[in-house]
Amino acid sequence: MRSKPSAIILVFFIATAIILPAAASSATELSIPEINGRAGQIINVPVMIDTVDNLAGVKIVLQYDKTLLTYKSSARTKQTSSLMHIVNDKKPGILIIVMAGAKGIKGKNFSIFSLEFEVKKELKKEIRTVFKITEIQLMSDQLKNIKHTVKISHVLLQP
Repeated sequence: MRSKPSAIILVFFIATAIILPAAASSATELSIPEINGRAGQIINVPVMIDTVDNLAGVKIVLQYDKTLLTYKSSARTKQTSSLMHIVNDKKPGILIIVMAGAKGIKGKNFSIFSLEFEVKKELKKEIRTVFKITEIQLMSDQLKNIKHTVKISHVLLQP
């Protein structure tokens, strides 16, 4: 009698071990790669996505250190050219990026958006900073949330 419950528990744990990693790896990853810049230089910051099948809506609230960086401009990429976009930059240090389209896009390992910042000229020493994403929503054209993870690398600024 004891072997049946033990076998059921063993099957449960094996199934859990197989299903959970597969579910976690199926989430879309949004990332910002490592960036290097020098005082007074314009740096390009791509917002990358690893894989997506039906992306029709994006909302990102991004914070940056306004004492080190000045927001200059933004642009959609070739892959996201079918989406409309708007960037609210009224408050220095915070960008609200919204993109939407009637039909979703798909692809692997591409930039969905490109941001340009100027590194402050008064930089006296090497500094590491990081962008912070405080809010993010990815949606399909069926208005369903797309599961995602976020990975942000540091920004190295040099005088």
